[in-house]
Amino acid sequence: MSNVETSVEASPEVTIPPRKLGDTWDGWAGEVEENRGDLETSPWYFLTFATTVLVALTALVWTAMFLIEPRLNELPVWLNRTVLMSVWGVLSAVNLMFALVVLTVATGKNFVPFMKGRHIALSGIIPWTIKAGKIFGLSKDRIANSVLQVGNRLTTVNQAMIERDELLILLPRCLDKQTRDEIKMVTSKYDVDFHICAGGQMARQLLTEKKPKGVIAVACERDLMAGVQDVKAAVPVIAIANKRPEGPCRNTLINMTEMENAIRMYLGKELLPVDKPLLEQN
Repeated sequence: MSNVETSVEASPEVTIPPRKLGDTWDGWAGEVEENRGDLETSPWYFLTFATTVLVALTALVWTAMFLIEPRLNELPVWLNRTVLMSVWGVLSAVNLMFALVVLTVATGKNFVPFMKGRHIALSGIIPWTIKAGKIFGLSKDRIANSVLQVGNRLTTVNQAMIERDELLILLPRCLDKQTRDEIKMVTSKYDVDFHICAGGQMARQLLTEKKPKGVIAVACERDLMAGVQDVKAAVPVIAIANKRPEGPCRNTLINMTEMENAIRMYLGKELLPVDKPLLEQN
């Protein structure tokens, strides 16, 4: 297999508006990012804030039900019970599913087979979790990184082994030369291809043409979240957020152990020891 920098025309069949990688940084004033652009964050931050949001939502719903109880009592008994059971059922299902996500992240065992073919970044709770995180001083990008860490773990436990030619690796153009060289060495070691893409439109076309059974995507947190939301997680994705010591869209780099482990996971090989722990936000 050969490693190639892909340059293709936009497909006329794609109806999603074109989006270049880096568009999510429009308006960036050039300020230095926190921790010099290394925003690797524990998945437990997202899980903690999401749990807080769900508890608050559950309390709000039951408070509303208590306030309208006199009106509900005016309904026929069967209708009153149907409303109460429906509300209880929906809340119980949502909380149970999230509890199973937490249990999966904590144990590494698959309690979430229903998440196969889905991505946690598509959850409607994300905007509320970001707001909760900001209250405690975590940036949107920090929370996004934590969300992607959770998504990677859910993908890993649900993923079966695939063949080398069924794996699609998507890289941004902003990686520095040393990182590109290291990626070439790693992908050559496992005889897999990578493609350097200029934008989301190109990535979507590669997905259409290659029809992969697994994807490794490298970009900033903003582009990774936008990409997952664009394609609706049609295939399993391991998202690797780049590190940006010089700011976004130039001379970025990644943790190569994370890249190699993503490849090994898809190919059914034992994972390597992680070089360093996830950065924890104090």
